Amino acid sequence: MGSDHLGDHVPADTMYRVEAETHFGWPYCFQSGPRKLPDPKLNARSAKMNCSRVPAAFAAFDAHSSPLGLEYFDERQSHELKNSFFFGLHGSTKKQLKRGYRVVRLTTDDSLTRTPEDFINGFLQGLKVRGRPVDILNYGPNAFLLTDDFAGVVYYVYKK
Repeated sequence: MGSDHLGDHVPADTMYRVEAETHFGWPYCFQSGPRKLPDPKLNARSAKMNCSRVPAAFAAFDAHSSPLGLEYFDERQSHELKNSFFFGLHGSTKKQLKRGYRVVRLTTDDSLTRTPEDFINGFLQGLKVRGRPVDILNYGPNAFLLTDDFAGVVYYVYKK
């Protein structure tokens, strides 16, 4: 999750492919779209780190979407889950931003557009919060559990 002190629209919440001996910029740099920028509070005028050397994120989520839960489903899963990361996007405390409040899927293919796609939504309707996804747990080849700390429930999500 990115820093809160940079405003409503930056930084992106990011996911990186971990590589040995690589500095991913935090807390000195942040990503906004394809750009990697210095944090003005912690790295004014790039004095502590050159952000252009930071690798681009593997995937990025809207600022303040708050990806709390993460689960990977490998090749043994059903087609809908297979070779994918699933994220519980808890959502911003500023409901008017309408960010998060959903479960998204990110496939591990080599496409350049690593854009998370909605898998479950409807937890925010207008400005009415119906739920806040937190974590995801693999529960067999065709199912997972999803926790919701707003509704105080655990959903069993499965293929019919």
